[in-house]
Amino acid sequence: MYTLLPSLILFLLFLVWERVSLRRRQARIPLRIAVTGTRGKSSIVSLLAAVFREDGRRVLAKTTGSEALLILPDGSREEVVRSGMPSILEQKQLVRRAVREKADCLIAEIMSIQPENHFVESRMILQPHAVVITNVRRDHTEAMGKTEAQIASVLGLAICPGAAVFLPEAAVRDCFQGEARRCGATLVPVAPGAAAAILEQAPGLARQEFAANLDLVFAVASHFGIAATTILEGLRKAQHDIGGLKIWRFSPDAAHPPWLLINAFAANDPESTFQVMSRVSEIFPQAGGGIVGILNLRADRAARTLQWIESLKQGGLGRFRRLYVTGGHARVVRRRLPGVELLDTSSPEEMTRSVCSETGNERIVFGFGNIMGSGRLLVDYWNRVGTPCT
Repeated sequence: MYTLLPSLILFLLFLVWERVSLRRRQARIPLRIAVTGTRGKSSIVSLLAAVFREDGRRVLAKTTGSEALLILPDGSREEVVRSGMPSILEQKQLVRRAVREKADCLIAEIMSIQPENHFVESRMILQPHAVVITNVRRDHTEAMGKTEAQIASVLGLAICPGAAVFLPEAAVRDCFQGEARRCGATLVPVAPGAAAAILEQAPGLARQEFAANLDLVFAVASHFGIAATTILEGLRKAQHDIGGLKIWRFSPDAAHPPWLLINAFAANDPESTFQVMSRVSEIFPQAGGGIVGILNLRADRAARTLQWIESLKQGGLGRFRRLYVTGGHARVVRRRLPGVELLDTSSPEEMTRSVCSETGNERIVFGFGNIMGSGRLLVDYWNRVGTPCT
């Protein structure tokens, strides 16, 4: 026992030193913003980084959605290199990097889905001055709970004492209000159309981003004193990650009219995906040939595959003229949903030509489910062969 005592004392001293060091680093970053929620976190981080950078701030930001990336103060992007599985300890490294970069603004996507990690990541490591909650939808049900109320209670763990908490009016929950009261945070519900005034000057932005995301970014930036003209210019200059909604036109050959290829792979859950689909139909009402879907699944997301099967059985399948499935659990989905076709190839060119084989009116190929694996291969291929729609 006596031989263990010195080691225990040294370990405790190390923990104290680590905590004090982290607090000192946090104090050297004047503004820290954390972004949590079910969908849209990476997009909002990228948009906020561009807007605060346009305001003259030295911004370091990090996304962990479709790609783990650092957005550096000059706007360039750097891949987050991992030697093992993702860990919330990355956020300690992020705080260190922000100090090293002399950043005066740190914007970070919360990467945790486990409740205890969500709490530690936000309240202990990042300690944000502002928290953005993008939305509350059913996803990661194996870790966050099966109901929206349970998921909201996990997301609420990101609320820090004294923070300003921005969220869409529709996402306000009792648990958020209760948590804000308990820790002295301020809840800031954002009404639909908050960014409408600036969007009138740049209608193209509404085709690139969801209005709810733009409303949140506008509300946060305005809260910190950024002028509307600066916000608009920052939004125009923002870059989007590979998981962001993107649309291309593609002609398989001279005999076929062009198809619209839609990257909605990062939406993940059914509710978010069908919102994207509705938006695409509004933007391209002339594409009357119907929607051909490519559902890409991950082998390590069994709960999400079951969620897709349930949603498609309950009417989702009727949204598609044809539906193809690829990736993990593809054969399971094929057995459970008669009429769904299997894409039994790993070649993005072969997959694209298979689904674009029909002639007729301009149609839509809608890629969804998950960006990893075949999703990433398809997006890279579409980016090479398609013509971007602006």
